[in-house]
Amino acid sequence: MISLRIYGRFRLTGENGEDLTPKSLKARGVLAMLALAPDHCRAREWLQDKLWSDRDSKQGSESLRQTLTIIRRALGEYAHILRSDREKVSLDPRQFAIEPSQASSFPRDESDLELFSDLSIRDREFEHWIRNQRLSWAPSPRRIDNSSNSRRLTRLAIFFRQEGIVDDNSENTIRTIFSLTTASLLDFSDFQIFHEFGLMPIAGQPPPTHGIVVSIAAVSAFTGSLLYAAIRHPDGRIFWTKTFAGNSSFSAREGELICAIGAEILEAILNVFRTRTEDLCIPDCAAIFANRGRSLLFQIDRNSLAAADRQLQLAYQFRPAPQYLAWRSFLRNLANFQHRTSSFLDDPIDIETLAREAIHQAPSSAIALSVGAHIEYLSGGSVRNSLLLARRAVGFDPLNAITHAILSNTELVTGNFVESRRLALVALDLAGSGDHRSFVEFFCCMSAAALGDYQVAIDHAETALFLRPRFRAPLRYLIALYKHAGRPADLQRVLTRLRAVEPDFHIGRLLDSNYPVTTLRRIRLIEAISN
Repeated sequence: MISLRIYGRFRLTGENGEDLTPKSLKARGVLAMLALAPDHCRAREWLQDKLWSDRDSKQGSESLRQTLTIIRRALGEYAHILRSDREKVSLDPRQFAIEPSQASSFPRDESDLELFSDLSIRDREFEHWIRNQRLSWAPSPRRIDNSSNSRRLTRLAIFFRQEGIVDDNSENTIRTIFSLTTASLLDFSDFQIFHEFGLMPIAGQPPPTHGIVVSIAAVSAFTGSLLYAAIRHPDGRIFWTKTFAGNSSFSAREGELICAIGAEILEAILNVFRTRTEDLCIPDCAAIFANRGRSLLFQIDRNSLAAADRQLQLAYQFRPAPQYLAWRSFLRNLANFQHRTSSFLDDPIDIETLAREAIHQAPSSAIALSVGAHIEYLSGGSVRNSLLLARRAVGFDPLNAITHAILSNTELVTGNFVESRRLALVALDLAGSGDHRSFVEFFCCMSAAALGDYQVAIDHAETALFLRPRFRAPLRYLIALYKHAGRPADLQRVLTRLRAVEPDFHIGRLLDSNYPVTTLRRIRLIEAISN
């Protein structure tokens, strides 16, 4: 006997509660339509018309056949419950059941009231069908918890305020920092952001109820000007301050320095929201959940990754922003990178589905484009398309260290080693002391190794390990680097560390096409292993 949850998130389980949910959205769509059909049976042609309405009969038939194969694989020992012949597809009604309605008791979240709340398939015919089914199966109206609803609608406010103008150059610099930081914040979550310049406040704008004030003042000094940045509570309490060199210290790298300042202020803002929620009296909302998820993600251990995915799911339930889908795709890629599997995550949805949907919904989102670029390359797709997506991502958000690191990697695999190295160092400047510093150090290791700067690559890898001792990717590179350098003691040290978490590891694994060192196999350093 297998059972399907139809209210809330789609979930198919076996007799002992094991998760049988297929990863493919089309496979879930077939199961949903069979579950709600009379006698759980539908004609093949009917199913084809709902899921592949833009294809001809032959293509639709082949797609349905492949989808049924996917379902049977997911069902495993219960595969016999799915029955099909040349005309019909059905579920054995004696061994299939619909779970009792979750709407019978007050749900934790309004999405629990909706039929297959997470089932979204881009086909006009299916969208029409699911919309009608949701209306038909909708539970009777009930009292809504208004306090819970108000929490759902909370949006964090950020007031950017310029103080103490010294000259036009300083004012332009501050405006640029505000503009870049705003763009990056809005690509992350649904903040309310306001700008104030000089001494004139925004007309009629009260202090933020749930938010912070970010101010930058240009301060005169003997040799020029300094920029003094601060993050404050609306009542004036200071949470963070930092002084940066002003315009007189800028050079040909002025743009990069401004971006580095903006990136540091951005990380400080996110850190304040994450660590001072009680001081700010902030209720749970999309931005808070997303911020927690982003921080947990870079801890990279299984428990943290699973917790991060749950936080990002909660953020999406509060506000369905496609950027959260991109972060969840990135998380799964990092899980595969670190643990060689993402099966320990609660939701079995696949990387490609999340990445494609994020770009589809937000084609101008830096994180959606960047993650899509990385997945395109790693999954064996077009390197040219990957490069175009990654370059667009950096253009949309110049403060994002992750997008720069991914572009660095994409330039590397196209043979642009010098540009790859430059971008990796920019990413490192942008990362500052953020949670993602170790991740970016590793990308710097790859860029240095591609140029043949092996000692520099070793330094980056060892730094990444110092920051995140459980990070396996730097260990894999250090094995090749120390073997190439003829340093047997160091080689044995890193081998021992890697085998402690991967007991079956041997050096030859680095040559396996399914082992997560795709970029290493594209550069000359791999000869240290193959020889």
